[in-house]
Amino acid sequence: MEKLLSSLSKFNRTEQMAILAGVLLLVLVLVWLIIIAPLSHKRDLLLVSTNANQLSLGKVQLLASQYDILNKQSSQSGNGGDLSGVIDASMRESGMNMSSFTPGAGGEARVRVDKVSSEVLMQWLFDLESKYHVIIRELSITSTNDVGQVSVNLRLAKP
Repeated sequence: MEKLLSSLSKFNRTEQMAILAGVLLLVLVLVWLIIIAPLSHKRDLLLVSTNANQLSLGKVQLLASQYDILNKQSSQSGNGGDLSGVIDASMRESGMNMSSFTPGAGGEARVRVDKVSSEVLMQWLFDLESKYHVIIRELSITSTNDVGQVSVNLRLAKP
């Protein structure tokens, strides 16, 4: 430190002030580049991440409320009945007719539906699982000679 002060004393007062101002400016720039700018960048990244997480949370809360509403609706729509009643009611609601119904062991049932629109079938299958909480154990879809019509064999169970 003494050597630095002796080399600084070689300059006149104005030059010493200019050198000290330059060193101070250099220190401030280094503090900015090494500490403040990276922290600022990290803060910006965290703000973006927080906003994305808040959007995700909002979507999850919306889905959770929709799930609760659908769950209440399904429990009010005769979900407590036996499997045959649930299948019959859901098929009537979808405008479908079953060709055969065979009750099986363990609360399962086999159902056959002939010549049904594939779109109506897919909606009915979705409703069975989501609305009536019926499990589809086996599914076999066969095309028919009619365009857009299929035949289906199912093995269904109610938990």
